[in-house]
Amino acid sequence: GMEQKNKVFLALLIALVMVVAILSSFGLNFFSGDQPEIVLPSPVITDSGEQSADDPTAGGGFLPVDVTPETVQSVIATLERPENYYRAITIEVATGGDTTGSFYAQVWVDGAWTRVEMAQPLRAMGLQYTIIYLDKDTGKGMLYRWYGGNNSVKSWAVDERGADLAQHIPTYETVLDLDPDSITETGYELRGPYPCVYVAFQGEDSASVERYWISTDNGLLVSAEREINGELVYRMTANGQVQIPCPATASFALPDGQVLHTV
Repeated sequence: GMEQKNKVFLALLIALVMVVAILSSFGLNFFSGDQPEIVLPSPVITDSGEQSADDPTAGGGFLPVDVTPETVQSVIATLERPENYYRAITIEVATGGDTTGSFYAQVWVDGAWTRVEMAQPLRAMGLQYTIIYLDKDTGKGMLYRWYGGNNSVKSWAVDERGADLAQHIPTYETVLDLDPDSITETGYELRGPYPCVYVAFQGEDSASVERYWISTDNGLLVSAEREINGELVYRMTANGQVQIPCPATASFALPDGQVLHTV
């Protein structure tokens, strides 16, 4: 009936929106050229009374400045991702109705090289393997991809978003390009075990909201959400701890045995 048709239409619409969102890294403008380095003023410690035990700013070596829609971009600009690490992430996307599709990715990063193993239970192709090389100076790179049980490798040129797109995660540094007026919420929050800078902002269409939680410890995106008209259509979550440095056992080899890089 009509309701079923609407559900199918909504499912297709959400699927389309997700594809567009992932492909455009959430519809934001990406880095172009060098960002001016932003130096934060030394934060002044004020007596703010009792800090609750679960306040991520309590104790530890991280001395936060107040994070507001005006300062959050300068705070995020001071964060740097580690050069070498391993971690796992889960991506959940709304596929229509009440169902979500989830992707589980393992990610190895060693300097200019990233390897992503993506398990996609809903897809017949099985494990997806990706190796990305990115020249940090030029922002130009190369991506190699193949699937479990099929050794034919496809490759194509990518830019600095390539490694994030291969993981189905947004490039959080695009927050630095936002009009501060579009930033709706900011703060320091614990997300799982990670103390994070939290920022929420409206998408270019006013119907969507993006939320990012970025680790103040290691500068990696810990979690991200996208909501359209109040419905959660995307969520990324970091699993377990980040291993720094990248394990020496990480393989950056193609299925024919060609070694592109050794850790």
